[in-house]
Amino acid sequence: MRKLICIYLLLLVSSSFSAQATKDTLESWVSKFYRLGNPVLSEDGKWAAVRKKYDVRQDTVLVVGTRKPNTIAATIVLDGSVRFLKNDGLLVYGNRQAEFVDLKLGKNWHYDNVVTAFPLSELGQYGILTKDSILSIYTKDGIILHQMKRVQGLPISDEHRNLYVVSKNKNTCEVMAISGGGLKKLSTISHIITNMELLPSGKHLIVSGPKLGSAKLGLTFVNTASGKSSTLSTIPASIDDYFKVTEIKGGKAYWIGLFSLEKPENGMVNIWYGNDDNLAAKKKGVRKGRYWMWKLGPDQFQEFPTGVYPAMASLNSERYFLAYHPTKGHDFVTLEPQFIDTSIYDAEQKTYRPLASLRGVVYGSPELICANDGRLFVGSVDGKKWTVFNLEDGSENDIDKVGLQNPVFSNDNRCIFFESEDDLWKYDAVSKTLLSTKIAPGRAVRIVNGSENVLLPYSHINVTRLTPNRPILLEVKDRAKNETSYCLLNGNTVKKVIPSTRNKLGNIVYDSKLEIFCALEESYNRSPQLYLQKNGGRKELLLSGGIADPDASLLRQEVIHYRTSEGLPLKGVLYYPEQYNPKKKYPMVVHIYQIQSDKSNEYLTPGYNNADGFDIRTLVTMGYFVLLPDTVVGPQGAGVSALDCVNKALDMVYSNPSIDMSRIGLIGHSFGGYETDFIATQSKRFATYISGSGESDIIRDYFSYHYHFPGPHYWQYENGQFDMKISFLENKTLYFKNNPIYSVDKVNAPILLWTGSQDQHVPWDQTMEFYIGLKRYKKPVIALFYAKGGHTFGFNSDEKRDLYVRVLDWWNYFLKDQKNIPWIDKQMKRGAL
Repeated sequence: MRKLICIYLLLLVSSSFSAQATKDTLESWVSKFYRLGNPVLSEDGKWAAVRKKYDVRQDTVLVVGTRKPNTIAATIVLDGSVRFLKNDGLLVYGNRQAEFVDLKLGKNWHYDNVVTAFPLSELGQYGILTKDSILSIYTKDGIILHQMKRVQGLPISDEHRNLYVVSKNKNTCEVMAISGGGLKKLSTISHIITNMELLPSGKHLIVSGPKLGSAKLGLTFVNTASGKSSTLSTIPASIDDYFKVTEIKGGKAYWIGLFSLEKPENGMVNIWYGNDDNLAAKKKGVRKGRYWMWKLGPDQFQEFPTGVYPAMASLNSERYFLAYHPTKGHDFVTLEPQFIDTSIYDAEQKTYRPLASLRGVVYGSPELICANDGRLFVGSVDGKKWTVFNLEDGSENDIDKVGLQNPVFSNDNRCIFFESEDDLWKYDAVSKTLLSTKIAPGRAVRIVNGSENVLLPYSHINVTRLTPNRPILLEVKDRAKNETSYCLLNGNTVKKVIPSTRNKLGNIVYDSKLEIFCALEESYNRSPQLYLQKNGGRKELLLSGGIADPDASLLRQEVIHYRTSEGLPLKGVLYYPEQYNPKKKYPMVVHIYQIQSDKSNEYLTPGYNNADGFDIRTLVTMGYFVLLPDTVVGPQGAGVSALDCVNKALDMVYSNPSIDMSRIGLIGHSFGGYETDFIATQSKRFATYISGSGESDIIRDYFSYHYHFPGPHYWQYENGQFDMKISFLENKTLYFKNNPIYSVDKVNAPILLWTGSQDQHVPWDQTMEFYIGLKRYKKPVIALFYAKGGHTFGFNSDEKRDLYVRVLDWWNYFLKDQKNIPWIDKQMKRGAL
């Protein structure tokens, strides 16, 4: 403990002594902490790999055999992708290097100057593409099987047994295939290849690029089995145009979109019209499309008309397609446009059948979830309930229940499963009945092993289905108790595979048969451990965190319960000082950002890369209480509700005699920064504040054009995070009462403001406005404007490191009375401006 005290004493005088010395001392302590992450399990369940994630690096992979727990089979010091191969092979690649390990023999092969690598897992082989454009295919013994020179671009792999490569000749390009049968030429392409993609079924490659010596763009389908190619006639295009292709019914037909982008106006005058429903184009430009369908049988490309509707999307049917206006009628009270004017286009009859308006339920933009056989799709007309649409007979059937999310079709396309916060629900499309599965009433259920095929890029139009011939793997969360479990649903039989635990369960992985499961399990005072759970067996520790963290046992946490003024039950998490002595009093830091109690089971590690300069482990080590109260938006508005929630939480801990209620600080970032700004104008319970990138003038922000989410920003207040549920016109008083800048003169404690000057999420001048207001009324304030910073700061960046130290300085100065910090003294010793 003395060592840690010395570390933080040095931090306290960081501005007086060498910044490099401070950095070195802090990092020498932080560098011992790591957490296990990103587990990978081999398909046969014999091997598991995890990455050691330190605060400033994550370049070590640990491999353990599931039959020999806690015995490291291999250690690979390399940051990148991790893939297991058949016959006990492991390939790790990234950061211009690659390494293959024969786990059975314990032999390694290392490669430098690597562009990328390709696992061929079923063959037990792998490919390495080096900077000299040479592709080499290796056996698990490190022997070169095949080698190609003058490789163009990046090869494409299915990661199982096939690798596809482009080789350029004088006037043509050749597509080559490498598989278990060796190297063979698939097809010769007459146009240049700038893009190659393997479609999900693996039946076809698509290659696209300009025709040699012209401004036309070509698209060619290459059959991966026969090599037969079919080319969409080259068409006029610009260098920025691009194709997108999606499969229909697993490769029976294909939807093709060719997109061009008209760049935003950049002339002498830029005209904005009051009836413009596509204001995002002012930043991003206008995307226009042409659309085709290609069927395998007749080998014909059928172009769809765009005169009536400018956009067309696949619904996984060879005959019926969605025709729609992407932005028509967009009123900007939602982030994404809803599909107000839609029809079903019949590609055989070349006719349109009007369809209802479609709205988003979960993701803002409309979700259309399609069956695998192309007969049905699920969407929402009102944004609350789902409707099942039958493409063949045009019928529509409403599902009369709110709260259902993320529909997934059964493999026979008869049933649709819905996730929800209250059990898993099952809709029978034949009998048109909805029933609760009664697997987990009152608990949130998520389908883990469903598959998704995107039908329209940059949208939520997908085919979702269960994994064929496998049970459904479900995650069950009891949010009230913060408990998680996993179970298998096979028909009507439910089998628990990972018992319910209050520890955090993350990154569950499993073998191909759903018989072996691995999951990382952690708690606030215990580093992540990798556990193995065999189907029907007991839980077994596969790999401990391995970190020497004896002080973790000193960490203490208390979950408090309180109610808002409207009676809504909430929770907060109170962390005690590491060397807690009930006879002493300690300062407290309060952090706010909506719901935080669900993070009560996360392992606490110190370091620069904790979010926004807020580091619980460091604070409790330095002798602070830390409180994380939940906040919600109630009918009084976002700011007033936050104040109410925080006051109720403080009332609950007021009886704790060890908390010095005269030395409490409040910190928040983004929406939490807004909450902090508002509370600073209303409360007298805090000795100081730190606010990062918060909205200080919500009325100006309401009527602003937002450059992160291009368009008017009033949606964020009416239906977004601020959730006022009403417009400014309908209740101006509500907005006035919740606007921090209108009461900036009432701030009565020192405040540190910070933001990134490149922030477009919450524009930096929102922080500047609050600073100017505080300065005008002679309030003690310091504002930090990071010239290269965005809304959040980059991993291990100089900005993140600088903010981290300044935040600690601020708390120690105002909550521990540890003065003589020059950059703060410059404000405080001269008095308020």
